[in-house]
Amino acid sequence: MQLSKRTRYGFRLMIELANNYAKGPISLFEISKKQNLSEKYLEQIIIQLKATGPITAVRGPKGGYRLSVHPSKITLKSIYDLLEGSSGIVECVQDPAVCGRSNCCECRNLWVTIEKGIGDTLKSKTLADLTAGDSGKKDSFGKRKSGNARCISGSRGVPRKQEVK
Repeated sequence: MQLSKRTRYGFRLMIELANNYAKGPISLFEISKKQNLSEKYLEQIIIQLKATGPITAVRGPKGGYRLSVHPSKITLKSIYDLLEGSSGIVECVQDPAVCGRSNCCECRNLWVTIEKGIGDTLKSKTLADLTAGDSGKKDSFGKRKSGNARCISGSRGVPRKQEVK
């Protein structure tokens, strides 16, 4: 399974909005610079999120975009559904009628289990959880988080860690 670029970039956009929640609106230009993303591509994503999601546009010289609700009230599942849709990892997970083999398919139960696991994980986390950045805690895989590294773009956009000086 691979998430779309729209979803990956949309999550990064939402992280910047969450990080600025208490500070006020942030422009797409600033978000694009902080996240090293195309401003034009972010414009396409923000239109969708503003129309259906928890984002408000603020006009004026100090305008931009901001979250209309606290990041702790926004589940990662809600962001995922807005950006990716709830189509499932395989079409038959949401609609068994699309596949003539759905009632006898050996793999369908596996796809349903995977989809449920992903959904449950995304429902259990909020945007605030994603942006907490508490270096003393363990990540969801039980590993200690590193507090002295930041992610920068490596070759071909692949993140790599760099020590903060």
